[in-house]
Amino acid sequence: MEKDSNMSRMEEGEVVGSSTGRCGDPRTANPKRLQSSARSMSMKIVRQQSCLEVVEIDNTFCRYQKRVTIACDDELYMRETSMNHIRLSVGLYKGFPLAQSLLKGSPARERILKEHGIKQTDHIKGTDGWMKSMCAWEPRAIDNFLVPWMIVTANALVTTLLNEVGGVSFNYEALGHWDTVYSLVLKTSLAFLLVFRLNRCAVRYWETRTMWGNVTRVSRSLASAILTHCGDQPHYRDQAIRWTGAYCVACMHFIRRETKIPSAELAGFLKRPELDQIEHAEHAPLFVASQIRYYLRKTLAVDASTPAGVAYARVTHMNYMSSLIDILIEQISGMERIRSTPLPVVYTSHLRTFLFVYMMFLPYIWVHEWAWGTVILVSFTAFALFGIEGASSEVEIPFNKHRPNHLALDAYCVTILDNIQNLVIHEANLVLQEQQNAEDDLEQQQLYGVKECKDDQSLNRSVSWGDVANA
Repeated sequence: MEKDSNMSRMEEGEVVGSSTGRCGDPRTANPKRLQSSARSMSMKIVRQQSCLEVVEIDNTFCRYQKRVTIACDDELYMRETSMNHIRLSVGLYKGFPLAQSLLKGSPARERILKEHGIKQTDHIKGTDGWMKSMCAWEPRAIDNFLVPWMIVTANALVTTLLNEVGGVSFNYEALGHWDTVYSLVLKTSLAFLLVFRLNRCAVRYWETRTMWGNVTRVSRSLASAILTHCGDQPHYRDQAIRWTGAYCVACMHFIRRETKIPSAELAGFLKRPELDQIEHAEHAPLFVASQIRYYLRKTLAVDASTPAGVAYARVTHMNYMSSLIDILIEQISGMERIRSTPLPVVYTSHLRTFLFVYMMFLPYIWVHEWAWGTVILVSFTAFALFGIEGASSEVEIPFNKHRPNHLALDAYCVTILDNIQNLVIHEANLVLQEQQNAEDDLEQQQLYGVKECKDDQSLNRSVSWGDVANA
């Protein structure tokens, strides 16, 4: 019953949302006075609007937060888009141009990045279970070894036809002896080579994923540091934030050797002329990093008139943020190393040659014993061994957006851009909270002042009437 009554009060608009994204305790429909810490950001922004609008927006906040834990990804995306529209429609961030532009561009950014990264995000994962992974076809990267596999299968078919239909007899005893040699020497050597190659490529794949994890981590830290320490110059601070968000997108296109950056991918961050500058740069990530340093230098400028304490603090902050930019540059340098330096050709050449020759000889060894089953057996064995080599080739340079096994760079960019947007929105909320607290304090002081004035007047009246009575 208590739960039903609480939900009914929520539907009537009696629940006040909090600025941190959680619904507060049920309160009366028309409270005379609310503590500033319990007010929702929506209440603060629309305090001069009608009560109906306040109730409607509060209900939207509460419904959104109550269902956020059970909604799927698409529902969360739609709800977040709806929330952004509400925030903009009520003029929530009128004095924060960066927050406004990021919120306006958020739907376009997420839509295009998710469309471009659909190959990685919509395919099955290795954790989806045995049956799904075994029935997967495209993630096996069959095109990497399709030609040699078909040649080996055709060779097995021709050998079987010659033996079973053409009456061609092979020296089974001699070939049987070679089968023993294959088992003891060649198979073992090929197995070691295959394992070594697959292991090295897996290490390269994980190194690249770690680098992108570092880009995500450092981008968050850099954006947070800029918002914290660069408030004296809002314009330059906002520009530094914009270029910080652009760094991950510039890295993604650069490492994929893509020269065009769609405007929607950085909607709200950069405009088309700035994107053209990135496209024309010889090294796009370095250009973006230089832009970040430029605006940081502007916002943390030190000259002869700067007080010593302020100058020391600005230099300290600049050095810290420069070190973060250095880490970002280090990550793209590591990705360039992996992209431009595959494993030496001696590994792949030697392995592929002897693996192919070994598979070509198998039908002559097995045809006497397996007859028509030789074709199936050789084809299956070749698919298994060639598949291991194909998997190694697949993950050696994992930057192609058309390969389901490659890194989901578009999804990483969505995460980074959303994180930066959330940091900017949170900073704006803190400023609005401080302004609201200041207004509340002023109102309290005015109320106390009026009350003290009335008390003084009543005291003066009582004193004057007392004097008259005494007289």
